[in-house]
Amino acid sequence: MTDNKENGDAPNNEKANLKPTKESSVTSQTSSISKENVPSISKILITDDGKDESNTVFNYAVSLSKYSGAELQILRILDKVEKIEGASVEGVSVQGSNKNIKQEVKGQVIDEMESKVKRCREAGCDNKISYKFKVGNPLEEIVKETKAGNYDLLVLRSVHLDSGVRALFSSARKIIGNVDIPVLIVH
Repeated sequence: MTDNKENGDAPNNEKANLKPTKESSVTSQTSSISKENVPSISKILITDDGKDESNTVFNYAVSLSKYSGAELQILRILDKVEKIEGASVEGVSVQGSNKNIKQEVKGQVIDEMESKVKRCREAGCDNKISYKFKVGNPLEEIVKETKAGNYDLLVLRSVHLDSGVRALFSSARKIIGNVDIPVLIVH
């Protein structure tokens, strides 16, 4: 039998140090389980590395979106601009109006993302699905987007590593340490 005093049998908000964040209302200072404290998830950020293995992340995100009604935002970080081979951006402005600017982006990376969105729809996601591409360091860009986007949940893919030591310093761990919203890590 263990001594529960140190583990905190009774809720102790000072020990837990849970504070609501500007980014999300999911984290609550109240640690009791009740209908009033069940979080509402309305916007989910999904990270996508473009590999087929990340489709599992989409399956979980679609399931959560169907359950909660949450919007899905897909984020793909490109480490180099060259990865957008063959992509082009076109802008059309209607004379006399700044509001009617049409932008069209074309290329393989866009087609791949549109295909993922289509598969999410086919899997039953009827909620809003959008995507963004950013260029830079994946860890930094994911943290920046999480803080700027008013998300309620971040869904990441974890890569199985051959060394427990490398896993200790994994990308997911670094991201979790720098965001203030719940994170779902999918293997």
